[in-house]
Amino acid sequence: MAFSLNSTQYFNKLCRMLLITFWPFIIALLISAFSIPVIIRVADAKHLMDEPDSDRKFHSKRTPTLGGVAIFAGTIFSFSAMIDYIGANYDIKFMIPAFILLFFAGIKDDILDLSAVKKLLIQFFCAALLTVFGTMRLTNLWGMLGITEIPPVVGIVLTFILIVALINAFNLIDGIDGLAGGLGLIASLFFGTWFALTNATALSILAFSVAGALLGFLFYNFHRAKIFMGDTGSMMIGFIMSILAIKFIENNRLPGIESSVYYIKAAPGVAVAAVMIPLFDMSRVFFQRILKKKSPLKADRNHIHHMLIDLNLSTTTSTVALYITAIALIAISLLLKDLRSMELILILIAVVSIVSFGVILLRRKIKVSAE
Repeated sequence: MAFSLNSTQYFNKLCRMLLITFWPFIIALLISAFSIPVIIRVADAKHLMDEPDSDRKFHSKRTPTLGGVAIFAGTIFSFSAMIDYIGANYDIKFMIPAFILLFFAGIKDDILDLSAVKKLLIQFFCAALLTVFGTMRLTNLWGMLGITEIPPVVGIVLTFILIVALINAFNLIDGIDGLAGGLGLIASLFFGTWFALTNATALSILAFSVAGALLGFLFYNFHRAKIFMGDTGSMMIGFIMSILAIKFIENNRLPGIESSVYYIKAAPGVAVAAVMIPLFDMSRVFFQRILKKKSPLKADRNHIHHMLIDLNLSTTTSTVALYITAIALIAISLLLKDLRSMELILILIAVVSIVSFGVILLRRKIKVSAE
């Protein structure tokens, strides 16, 4: 695969990229946006609502939780239709079956509740579909911890863990209006643009399909939300982000890409930056719960969005602040993309740790003042 371009080729590539990415984005957006009013009416008629019945919830009225249905429909239809129309092949075996399985698990949980153990087992099976039965896996650690090439079994295990981690990270960050959807939109636009520029057509279509579906959903989910995405939506976002992140890392090892302007030396670090907020927040909260000898799965009010709300910020301000942080982390990672991956990841961890520590201190100060 050749990656060097002259000015004419660059212009032609840009036009082709806009054409390929525009249609899946628009199709998914329209399907998502136009299906949500229908979903809201059905949810209202069938009493499929989330009640404002705990201190972890910030809505004041009963709200439908089936927004993930619109995200799923927009993403899957747009991706499948555009892949068939363009004739592109995608190498992610069992991706669509895994999407469908996660979709039904999410629907079950949003309507009737699904135990955490059963939900985790389904996530494990979906991850296994891609890594064990399929061929998606990490093949290299890019020199992190002094390791480059890794055995297939190690690659499968690491990929499996990353998929499950991101599914749950986006599931847990979905705590205030517009947050999970917006973070997913930012990450998918970033990944989709890079895939389009590097001729990874199928992956760019996938990324822009989910981006369009998320934007259509956000029209109804920004404060005050008329609908929530539920586990159906958050698990699907995390699953797709894991696919995009892993393929982003692996595609930076394709033959010839090192001579391209789009080559990213610290690809794992940049991939982590794109999903840093939900991934770091989940890790921090789990670690805190374990230190307090509590179950890491026990819900509390220590997520970053809870802490921002406790600083007397509005839901909208908190969401936008985390959007800006997500964009800033991606920008920082691109500026430092020629560092070693481990160095970049440590810098990113340091940045978000300092920000989180500052928010925690301010939160404690406000609580002490209130007492």
